[in-house]
Amino acid sequence: MIVATGPVHPVAVEILGPIETPEDWHSLLPEAEALIVRGNATVGEQELAAATRLRVIGRSGVGVDRVDVASAAARGIPVVVTPGANARAVAEGALTLMLALVKRLPELQHALLERDWGARDRLEPSDLEGTTLGIVGYGRIGRELADLARALGMHVLAHDPLVDDATTPLGALFENADIVSLHAPLTDETRGIVGPKLLACAKPGLVLVNTARGGLVSSLDDLLAALEDGRLGGVGLDVFEEEPPDPSHPLFAHPRVVATPHALGLTLGAREAVFRAMAEGVAAVLRGETPPNVA
Repeated sequence: MIVATGPVHPVAVEILGPIETPEDWHSLLPEAEALIVRGNATVGEQELAAATRLRVIGRSGVGVDRVDVASAAARGIPVVVTPGANARAVAEGALTLMLALVKRLPELQHALLERDWGARDRLEPSDLEGTTLGIVGYGRIGRELADLARALGMHVLAHDPLVDDATTPLGALFENADIVSLHAPLTDETRGIVGPKLLACAKPGLVLVNTARGGLVSSLDDLLAALEDGRLGGVGLDVFEEEPPDPSHPLFAHPRVVATPHALGLTLGAREAVFRAMAEGVAAVLRGETPPNVA
């Protein structure tokens, strides 16, 4: 039996056959040979202990912060991931948030609805050309974004301790960038990396975009405080520490904030590519073969 913790793309069914997607997916763990982990579902020691027949875990994406990879490996269960399958979609999503903020689209739309025609002169939207973009996390998505940014005439700084050509110190990146986009994985080392101390170093008016993991930011309260004192000039978020977040948080009412429900990597093309790569990896394990990408 193949079990998924949430809805799956039809291409996964084409490759794997019937997939059970019950609301109470935990109840099917004892029968599951393959488990597809979607959304915010967590697979830890308790779930793995219950899944006595489990042979493979498939993750529809690259982040595995909600899967206990070490415990799975100890049981001989590979965790199939899909690096790069939605890299372009996420990079375009990050760029979209940047454009919305520097062009001040939310404020201009509000002004239009309020018949405030003078806002077109007062709000002064700006351009990306000639600005400096700082990228934190220089893997596939970070590099895709860098290519898009350079095509628009932006200068690029990058920070990633695991990459030789991304050596800008994090503090210097925040001091010199006009926009910072987060693309690092969520680990013990990166959790809360963007907090009051780093934001205090930020170039005044910095635009911060996060399409990676919500836990990279210390808290929504810290972002709001930085917006209100001018350290941040805009915030674009597609990810949150708790998903869904509390919509009543005052950050979401701020005019310089654009927030989306962890959806920017779920374009039609990217969704199919992610599920195809994941399903092919799961199928390989079930055939007794080695999948191309595991966590």
